[in-house]
Amino acid sequence: MKKIILGSILSLTITGNVFSATAEDSKIFTPYFDMSLTESGYIPSNGNIFTGANINTQVGLLSKIAEKHSIFSLYNFDYSGPGFHPQDTKQFTERTMSHAFSFEYRYNISERFRIRPGFSFSKEYRRLGSNESWKNGLYNANSKGPQMALDWTFDFEKNGYVTFNFLNRSIKFPNYTDLLAEFSKGSASGELSGGLQDQNFIQYSIRPGWNNFFGGIAFTTQKYKNQKVVEMSGVYGDTKQKDTDSTMDFGFHHSLWIFELYPVVSYTIHKSNQNFMRYKSPMDTPYPVKDAYSYKEFSFSIPLDLNITSKWAIGGAISTTRRTYDNRPPRDENNDYKSGKQYNTMSTLTGSIKKKINELASVRLFYSLVIASSNNKFESYMPYNYTGNSFGLTYTISY
Repeated sequence: MKKIILGSILSLTITGNVFSATAEDSKIFTPYFDMSLTESGYIPSNGNIFTGANINTQVGLLSKIAEKHSIFSLYNFDYSGPGFHPQDTKQFTERTMSHAFSFEYRYNISERFRIRPGFSFSKEYRRLGSNESWKNGLYNANSKGPQMALDWTFDFEKNGYVTFNFLNRSIKFPNYTDLLAEFSKGSASGELSGGLQDQNFIQYSIRPGWNNFFGGIAFTTQKYKNQKVVEMSGVYGDTKQKDTDSTMDFGFHHSLWIFELYPVVSYTIHKSNQNFMRYKSPMDTPYPVKDAYSYKEFSFSIPLDLNITSKWAIGGAISTTRRTYDNRPPRDENNDYKSGKQYNTMSTLTGSIKKKINELASVRLFYSLVIASSNNKFESYMPYNYTGNSFGLTYTISY
C-alpha cells in the first residue's frame, strides 16, 4: 500500500510553529509573504534526463482587533514537480500540488502566555503519470479540521518559548478505489472500496526554542475509517488499519564570523499494523510479511554558507536519509525475498553560489550529487539504487 504524504497538513503545522514565538506587532494589519521558486534539471544513472520545478508560497495577514486579541490568516500554495526523492516515497515523475488555508484566533492571556485556536482546510492533488489529470488523481485528498496551540515565552531577550500544539484532521480521498475489490465483489462494494484511504489524522507536539536553537517532539496517529488489515491467511480481517509516527528533531541557525550554519537532525519511528501479501505470479503461493510498513528513519542536513561579501556567498550542504524497516525483507533482482531487513539510504551533496539581491530577495545557483542505495535490488516499480546529478536555480523573497 502506498504511503500518503500529507504535505499540505504538515506545512501549515510548521508555519504555525514559526509564528508562535514572534511578538505581536503594534500595527493593526501586518502582512506576511514568503515565496521560494526552484527550477532544476535531473540526470539519473538509470533513466532519461528530465526537468522539474518546485514552488512554495505563503501569504498571511495578522489583524489586531484589540489589545489582547488578533486574527491570523494564512494561505499556502505548494507545487512539487519531478525530481529525486527518498526510496519508497515517490517516483521520479510524480507531481503534487496543494492549496491550504489556515485561520486562527490569538488571545494574549498574559505577557508570557498566549492561546491560539484555529481551523484549517486543504486540497491536495497528485499526478502519478503524465496521462493522469490533476482532478482525477488517484491519491487526491481533501482535509479539514480544528487545531489548538498554547505559547509560553520564558525569555524575551533571546526569544525563548515553548509551544504546545494539537491538531485534528478529517482526510478524504474522493478518487481512490480498490479495483480488485470492485472486480471480485461487484458494484455493491463500490462505496466501501472508494473510501478505503479515508482517515482521521491527529497530532500532538511540543516545540521549544531559544537563542536560534529549536526542536520538538511530535506524536501522530492516522486511523483509517474503512481500510482493514490483511491477515496472514491472505484475506481482510476485521481490524482497521492504524499508523503512528513518533518524531524528534533538533536544529539551530547561527553565524560565526563569515560563516552561517543551520543544521537539522530528526528521528522518526513509524508503526503500522498493516501486513503485505506478495504474489510473484498469479500461480505463486503468497508470501506474507507482517507489519510490512513499520520502519525507523534517521535524517540530517548540514547547510553552510560562507559570506564572501554583503551580497555574495558560497554554500555547501550534505544531507542523508536512512530508513530501516522493522520486518520487511529485501528482494533480489528476481523478486525473491532474501534474509535480513530492508534498508534505504539517500545522501545528497550540494554546492551553490548565492547572491542577495536586496533585503527581501535572493537567488541561488546550485549543483547536487545524489547517491541512493538499498539492499533491495528489485526495481521494476521504483528505483532504489542509483546516482544522480541535478542543477538549478532558486529564487526566494520574504517579508
